Amino acid sequence: MLFVTGATGYLGTALIDLLLDRGLPVRAMVRSPERAGRLPAKVERVAADLSDEDMLAQAMAGCEAVFHLAASLGATVTETRDINVEGTRRVLRAARRAGVRRVVHTSSSAAIIEASGRVSERANGGTALVDPYSTTKAEAERLVLHAAKEGIDARVVNVVNAYGPSPVGPRSYNALLLAAVRGKAGPVVDAPVGWVLAEDLAIGHLLALERGEAGKRYLLCGEVATFSTVLDRAAELWGSPHRVQALPPGTTLRPGASAWARRSEVYGKLGPVSIDDSQARALGFQPRGIDEGLRITVEWLRTQIHT
Repeated sequence: MLFVTGATGYLGTALIDLLLDRGLPVRAMVRSPERAGRLPAKVERVAADLSDEDMLAQAMAGCEAVFHLAASLGATVTETRDINVEGTRRVLRAARRAGVRRVVHTSSSAAIIEASGRVSERANGGTALVDPYSTTKAEAERLVLHAAKEGIDARVVNVVNAYGPSPVGPRSYNALLLAAVRGKAGPVVDAPVGWVLAEDLAIGHLLALERGEAGKRYLLCGEVATFSTVLDRAAELWGSPHRVQALPPGTTLRPGASAWARRSEVYGKLGPVSIDDSQARALGFQPRGIDEGLRITVEWLRTQIHT
């Protein structure tokens, strides 16, 4: 049995779809009946919360492995730290108490990015970014890697900017793609960053579980491209005449920019992103590139929404 936190989110639902397709039993942590309704009937649901270690340990009982995807993106600083750092601490403790054999912790490229823009699986830890999400994900990583040194079979998966089909619909950077198609994206800072399909992320998580090693990071990236390259190509594939206004790296966006566009500003303050993902590639991770990924995404988005 595989236990999944963050099971009803954008990446969680994509991962669960893959696990079920592979015939693997899944138990999902859920916090509300409304969210539980997003999950396929085959998924075992259990009520638990990252704030309660005892509930987590009970929920994990009998599970072989844990995928810890739950995280906070936009809450207050205090809430973000409690979920991303203390929640991860409780998951690790609960997994040990429940006798779970292996933990796969979902982190972010934002947790290990250097001021130069380099993102490496072999980074010493820490991030050049200062926002609460990035700094707390970096701190959570340190907990996981320290736990691995103490004997827990835990490994980290670092994800870059995710897009593409997911059972919960057009979330994550898909919202920015749709805005670009409609000519409503607004300006973006033209920083080069990593991009990856949600389905490929799910495959990478399973590879990390089955072939990865304790105490290692696995960086999951399809291709590096600038924001304008990705958004304009999506509009082109859609048949839309709109193109985004691309501002040079280092630019500060005006108030009112969307949260996803604001990430372009954050990355624009750093050097151009470069990727060291050899450990993930050694597992057999073979993600699709931007053009193929956007073709898949645009075709899927047409089924999800009417413009």
